[in-house]
Amino acid sequence: MEGASHGKNWVSRKRRMESDLMKSRQSSDSHSDSEKRDRWLITFSDLCTLLLTFFVLLLSMSSLNQRSFKMVFQNFNASSGVLRYSDREKVSLQPDMVTEELMKSLQSVYTMDIRDVDEITEEQVHTDESLNFLVSSGNAIWMKKDETDAFSFIFGERMLFETASAELNPAAHPVLDKIGEFLNSTDYVAFVDGHTDSIPISNEMFPSNRELSVARAYSVLNHLIERNNVPSGRLAMGGYGSSHPLADNATPTGREMNRRVEIIMKKPR
Repeated sequence: MEGASHGKNWVSRKRRMESDLMKSRQSSDSHSDSEKRDRWLITFSDLCTLLLTFFVLLLSMSSLNQRSFKMVFQNFNASSGVLRYSDREKVSLQPDMVTEELMKSLQSVYTMDIRDVDEITEEQVHTDESLNFLVSSGNAIWMKKDETDAFSFIFGERMLFETASAELNPAAHPVLDKIGEFLNSTDYVAFVDGHTDSIPISNEMFPSNRELSVARAYSVLNHLIERNNVPSGRLAMGGYGSSHPLADNATPTGREMNRRVEIIMKKPR
């Protein structure tokens, strides 16, 4: 009897051990499956972090404010130790983005139509009534892009000055202020060039068109220095009279386009 009882106890213990082992295996398999199911959360969280970083950088690059760039880079540097920014460094933007930002800035203070001067043909200057009206209204700014990083904005006489005068119109001040802000927030240098049409001028103030073009270029340059605090070492000026026409002087529209001040932006060498 004792042997039979002992055998039954051994069988009972064996069954309990097998049952406990089975439960342990099931618990281990369940825990492993749970870990496998949760692994995607790690990848997803990494993706969210990268997307957040990407959109923050896009937001910071949507403005030419150098201080904003610096703050963003310093914040990332403090948290990751990867990105660097020093006071002597500049954040470089593509030329197209630079011109687009500057155009938006100019249009925010003055109702104007900004067009690429290379798209204007001589035939349009002679026959296009809409172009003639735009030029005569004084609300046109011509833009010209170089093959390098250089580009220029061409301001007509009506926007900046009165006829045969070199004194700036007050309405032109906000426009030039935006140019000054741009120069102060980037490392571009500017060349201010004055031009006239081919009709001779001779009065007490300006003996010739060349003197008028120089005086107008100086008025713009002086505004950028005195009012906008642009360093004089980053500016230059010139007056060319009627020697570099933009259009044919044979038509009123052509002469109107030739009476202009060009501000040429270039990256320093």
